[in-house]
Amino acid sequence: MFAVIVSVLFNLTSCTQFAEEVKPVDTAETSVAGIRASAILDSSRSLKASATFPVGVAFNSSIIKKSPKAYNFFYSQFNSKTVHAYMNTQPKQGQFNLGEVDYWVSEAEKKPIRLHGHCLVHRMDATSWFAQFKGNTTGFENAVKNHIQTVVGRHKGKIKSWDVFNEVFETSSGAIRKTSFRDLYTSDAAYLEFVKRCFQWANEADPNALLFYNDFNLESSTPKLEAVIGLVNNIRKAGVRIDGIGTQMHITVNTPNNGIRNSFQRLASTGLLIHVSELDIAVNPQNVTPLVMTQQLENSQAAKYQSVASLYKTNVPARLQYGITLWDFSDGDSWLVKVQNKVDMPNILDKDYNKKPAFYGFLNGLQN
Repeated sequence: MFAVIVSVLFNLTSCTQFAEEVKPVDTAETSVAGIRASAILDSSRSLKASATFPVGVAFNSSIIKKSPKAYNFFYSQFNSKTVHAYMNTQPKQGQFNLGEVDYWVSEAEKKPIRLHGHCLVHRMDATSWFAQFKGNTTGFENAVKNHIQTVVGRHKGKIKSWDVFNEVFETSSGAIRKTSFRDLYTSDAAYLEFVKRCFQWANEADPNALLFYNDFNLESSTPKLEAVIGLVNNIRKAGVRIDGIGTQMHITVNTPNNGIRNSFQRLASTGLLIHVSELDIAVNPQNVTPLVMTQQLENSQAAKYQSVASLYKTNVPARLQYGITLWDFSDGDSWLVKVQNKVDMPNILDKDYNKKPAFYGFLNGLQN
């Protein structure tokens, strides 16, 4: 499919993006990142048929409801769906809006889709009464427990797994993030005890659901990676059930493969299930306008998608491979564009739901 693989480098210390030098992918990475027509075993096969583990995607149901093309692409390519069930599903205390969850549970009863719930506790997605909770820690924990057990218990046995807690740590230092939730506690240790209790409450609500901790930048920050590993090990030592770790992987074309490889190896060393939970690959980390998607950038993005799939397969034992989930599948629906107002094209489909080279790079990584 591609005659030449190129790497587009960005000046990461400047406010201006430029191509420093166009070079072939180095020899050490060619076996992982090389994309050639002869390497794709069958370009007509779907993503899910090419993988030995579930391949999923996260998006709002409104996308496939309004686009038959998106609907057909989803059901033809994926066998896992991350269902949004944030803390904003309780806009007022005791008042739940779980229509999105209900929709996907209904869909999964008609079609063979694995459902993964995301996420039960996350300060950034909480409604104002939760984020600015008025009261003591006992009242707060009662509210969180009720939230977890209402959301999980609503479809007990029908949602295979849950991200219980999201993003505890700072990226640079691995320290506890300073949030309004953390501020309710007298110490980091007390706050981490609350994190453990969240897993206990989720387990009580559905003892058969798999429970995950989820975080980002684990491939680029060793302090954060080690903090996450320390947290999950401490949860297990306390006798609290935790089944897996989600590594989000909102990465760029410049993310080093060595960092990805190391994170997979270290996470797998815990013996827990490893889920690439929110994969997208930005091509414009400097947010330069206008963005011109050159063939070089397309090839670089495709190579990185292939690398992620290949490195996951070769560094996470098969028994621990919970799957790879994409965060949106079209550039027009990307959270980077719609939520963060970035100028980027990080997904495997363009804004019109046409396959990009990134799709074939990902497919190649799953097949080889």
